[in-house]
Amino acid sequence: MTTENWISIIGIISGGCIGYLIKYSLDKRTLFSSKNAEIKREIYKDYVNTILKTVNEFQQQDGAPSKSQQERLIKELQNFHKKAVLYASPKVLDKFSNMLQHAYREYKDEENGLRTMVLMTAVFKEMRKDIGLSSRGLGSGGIRLLRPLINDYDKIIRQKEFLLYASTKLYLLNNKK
Repeated sequence: MTTENWISIIGIISGGCIGYLIKYSLDKRTLFSSKNAEIKREIYKDYVNTILKTVNEFQQQDGAPSKSQQERLIKELQNFHKKAVLYASPKVLDKFSNMLQHAYREYKDEENGLRTMVLMTAVFKEMRKDIGLSSRGLGSGGIRLLRPLINDYDKIIRQKEFLLYASTKLYLLNNKK
């Protein structure tokens, strides 16, 4: 055998090995992404269930939430945060922390509840984006995600969706400490 034949054989074998390693690496990455997506969906589903259950409870009662309701909500949000730190995208974590920072401050103005809703829907929208779903047609910041839960949505919010979203963004920028 000549040197050229050996070079050809070594080239073919090394090309096959490199191809196999690339395929193995891509398969492993795909498997990880698939498992990670399943975990994200489960975590996000738990968060959405917590928020929707809380909104439903608050709608059924008059007045402020009880201390036990507040403690339960805080505990469930902390549990979500523990899981989200490992699996959620940075944008989901950022939107979630914006919502919590807003909740920690006790604003007394009449727009507070609406701002909280805008921040909640921003978290929902970012979660949808993170798992590959479109949020097209859900309004500025995904505000229409809460439409089924608000009885007078069309009367109170529909006309000022964009203004509500923009004013919440400005409010957050002005109140970051």
